[in-house]
Amino acid sequence: MNRALACLALAACGTDGPCDDRAGACIAITVEGDISRIDQLEVDLLYAGLHRTTSSRPSGGGTTGLPLELAIAIDVSAETPVGIVAAGKLSGNVLGTGSASTTLDANLHTTLSLVLAPPDDCTAGALYCGGDKLAGDPETLYQCNGGGVPLARGVCLGECAIRPNNDDTCRGVGTCVEGGNYCGGDKLDGDPQTLYRCTAGAGTNPRLCTDGCIVNKDADDRCR
Repeated sequence: MNRALACLALAACGTDGPCDDRAGACIAITVEGDISRIDQLEVDLLYAGLHRTTSSRPSGGGTTGLPLELAIAIDVSAETPVGIVAAGKLSGNVLGTGSASTTLDANLHTTLSLVLAPPDDCTAGALYCGGDKLAGDPETLYQCNGGGVPLARGVCLGECAIRPNNDDTCRGVGTCVEGGNYCGGDKLDGDPQTLYRCTAGAGTNPRLCTDGCIVNKDADDRCR
């Protein structure tokens, strides 16, 4: 299984890059923003259909200012899109969130800039397309995490639809087969981390996939 290791010893930018001493694929991220100090950085990762979160505080405690640097090392064997959302916190309060994305390949080192900005209010537990009340990719569905970093649910196969009076959703691509099982967004509207049964063209019997939902071309979709 692919593994992500975020090295989040929060520190001001230095002359050496955070990926310089690392083998394999690594993202060197510079976190910026109009925020004076933070004491915690939460990071949410989405890559190869996997979702991971991690957080850290400055080494030795206390706070640190921006910009700061961190390295994210991921074991990949092929070209892999990576989506990143971060939240800077002070005394438990989120002061800013931001997002960035890139594509990694085995042994590739790359750099990203991620800018933290004050977040909009979102409803804890509700689902939003990136950019709708929370930071993220517009074609990815996220869950509002009250007091923390937005949690990626998955990249929509088609459109991520904003619905002002309901949870946002991934629009289904194609037509489902009666009785078949589909991840949200694959022939049924829904959450990419939830498996649905096709009933009269709509998704029923939702089942949350705790480690991701796998889309199969010639068979029923399934939970990982």
